[in-house]
Amino acid sequence: MNNSKFLKNRQKVHFIGIGGVGMSGLSIHLKNKGFEVSGSDISPKNALFVQKQGIKVYKKHKKNNLKNADIVVYTSAINKENPEFREAKKRGLTLIKRSQLLGQILDEFSLSIAISGSHGKTTTTDMLSWVLIEVGLDPTVFLGGEDKSFGTYRFGRGNIAVAEACEYERNFLDLKPKMCVVLNVDNDHLDTYKNMGEVIKAFKLFIDGSVSIINADDKNSKDLISQTSITFGIKNKANFTAKNIRKNPNGYSFSAYHGTLKLGRINLMIDGKHNVYNALSVIAVCQTLKIPFAVQKKAIESFSGVKRRNEPLGEIKGKKVYADYAHHPREISAMLQTFDKSRKPFITIFQPHTYSRTELLMKEFLECFSCCSPLIIYKTYPAREKYNKNGSAKTLYKNLKAKQKGVFYAGNKGELNKRLKKLYNEYENVLFLGAGDIYDVAKSVIKN
Repeated sequence: MNNSKFLKNRQKVHFIGIGGVGMSGLSIHLKNKGFEVSGSDISPKNALFVQKQGIKVYKKHKKNNLKNADIVVYTSAINKENPEFREAKKRGLTLIKRSQLLGQILDEFSLSIAISGSHGKTTTTDMLSWVLIEVGLDPTVFLGGEDKSFGTYRFGRGNIAVAEACEYERNFLDLKPKMCVVLNVDNDHLDTYKNMGEVIKAFKLFIDGSVSIINADDKNSKDLISQTSITFGIKNKANFTAKNIRKNPNGYSFSAYHGTLKLGRINLMIDGKHNVYNALSVIAVCQTLKIPFAVQKKAIESFSGVKRRNEPLGEIKGKKVYADYAHHPREISAMLQTFDKSRKPFITIFQPHTYSRTELLMKEFLECFSCCSPLIIYKTYPAREKYNKNGSAKTLYKNLKAKQKGVFYAGNKGELNKRLKKLYNEYENVLFLGAGDIYDVAKSVIKN
């Protein structure tokens, strides 16, 4: 499909699941561009952000919702039996995946930057956006999480766009960014990829033809580095490096170098050593764009992170409650290590995200929680998947309980509340982990 023709001639666009974190921004962007936009979403909370922008949102998925739609946008999470999806196919309407639409929108900008990687995409995308806003480039931003000021999407009037690039179902191959960042490559989404070889191959295809900025310390990302790549790292030789790294009360500080040239010192407001890598990648992008380091420093040091990333939520009977999006063993290990250094003693509640991830990475989950006590496993957030006993939260709980003490299971909010009441007095902090509705569960527990 010709991109300019699509954006010029197709005026009525309908989004199935419009309130989704990746869909809402795209729908608002098209509305801002003068398109007639509608959508459907069964979650009133998710749809609220879009409705506030003046977009019509239907509360149920019905074929009549399409009305005069020319194009129907859907995501990988949509079941092909969805009545709107089926109606669009029946009527011969143009069906386009979210990632395809994002790719076409990015093509409209003279500079598009895509942030990829198995971990850290949202934080890095948001941090980079802060710098570009600070320097006055007025970027359009498509975020896979929620910025504390502009949410999941920012409409900019500049000629630059920044977006997350997700490798699930190889969706990021629909994007052709001018510049791309690879933070890391890990064994996630193994329901899409058979092995690590396939994952690495997909990332190679993704960066092909673009200016690539790659983590030189990440073992799987090394295979992506070519003579034209720009690299960043702490341990290995790289174009951009961090030295004299120190732990501060709010996060880490480090001296940033471009080759042998010392650029200056950065004091992060966000905790976790992994954020040193995220900041380095942002510096690499900004130096490549010739943005003054003083501007980079000001924006990076004022960046306080996105929602659901080591986020303080409130208190329960004087105990501080935090939430983090970590749902892959590598992310969980990094978060637990960060949390353990500053907030002992604590209770951990983890909600597994999808049955396939839990089953395929069961060994890694058992390892990352090995020193975690007390630990409460909450019922699985299935997302797009059907029940699978082998990858269920209860199976994870039983396997953990067989190996270590202090592991419990909660199948609903009532059971979780009862368990927490028995543990509160012995611990100072509570940490909720997971990418599903555990965030809302945590807020509900605080409220009640």
